[in-house]
Amino acid sequence: MKTLILVSHPNIERSIANKTIIKQAEERIETIEIRHLEKLYPDFKIDVEAEQKALAAADIIILQHPFYWYSVPAMLKQWFDTVWTWGFAYGQGGDKLKDKHLIQSITVGGPKEAYTPLGYNHFEIEEFLRPVQQSVYLAQLKYHKPIYSFRNFYAENIWNSVTEVQHNAKKHATRLISVIENISKSNTEKVEKFIYEWFKHFDILDENGYFTQYLDTNVLMKFPEKGEFNGHDGFHKWYNETKADFIGNTTHDINGLNIKEVEKDTFQITMNIQLGATTIAEEKLKLDARESWMLVWDTTSDRPIIKEYFVNTK
Repeated sequence: MKTLILVSHPNIERSIANKTIIKQAEERIETIEIRHLEKLYPDFKIDVEAEQKALAAADIIILQHPFYWYSVPAMLKQWFDTVWTWGFAYGQGGDKLKDKHLIQSITVGGPKEAYTPLGYNHFEIEEFLRPVQQSVYLAQLKYHKPIYSFRNFYAENIWNSVTEVQHNAKKHATRLISVIENISKSNTEKVEKFIYEWFKHFDILDENGYFTQYLDTNVLMKFPEKGEFNGHDGFHKWYNETKADFIGNTTHDINGLNIKEVEKDTFQITMNIQLGATTIAEEKLKLDARESWMLVWDTTSDRPIIKEYFVNTK
């Protein structure tokens, strides 16, 4: 998955925290693009087409910025106002950001205790972030809990030290990178977990309904000696015939599992299966098979849907 970090800081060269976070991310995230808005557009004249193209190519979007007057820097606000347009981010046809992930990564100058009901800022950080959160919801992105850290302001011999701010920023970067890594691998891990659960239910020859909830209504299935089957009716026919061939439970041992994301949330899966069963003739059966699936992770329901299910005996 590609990560886009949009940096907004009017004086990034003097920043300790934001420069440290960006450097850490650049070194530790494999597929990444970093765009510094103030450097790209010192005159505030944003290239809308270029920014929309960068957003469209990204899977994970990070808004990296300092906390300015309880909000975002002026350039980032300008970016929202000009880039998130009708027909792109919202309104008719405005679904170009749908299902992308967004995280606000914020450096706060003051101490944590200042952002409490009894502190001089009175409100917690996340209460100030509602406008961005709602914008993300309107544009149909996936909103993740913001990453923020305190005591990032430095004034020589007055407030904090360079080493303290750098230490805070490195801890901040580690948290941010951990979230990015979890997002990047989350669906692949979910797919793997699902595959093992799928075969556990085959082992006990569970009811048809368990399986059909994960099958596309037009699923294409191919089985050795049984032929080709289509849709839920086809699955019912094959499964009922197969269950009638066995006595008791079965076993499915999985080896050589390979899960490849060929497109966003679309997975090509291959694996070796060793089937163990007792036939109605009371014969012990051991069968080696090679399975190939095409599966889509439905981000709306957060569930897998199998599109193709092919089985070949070795």
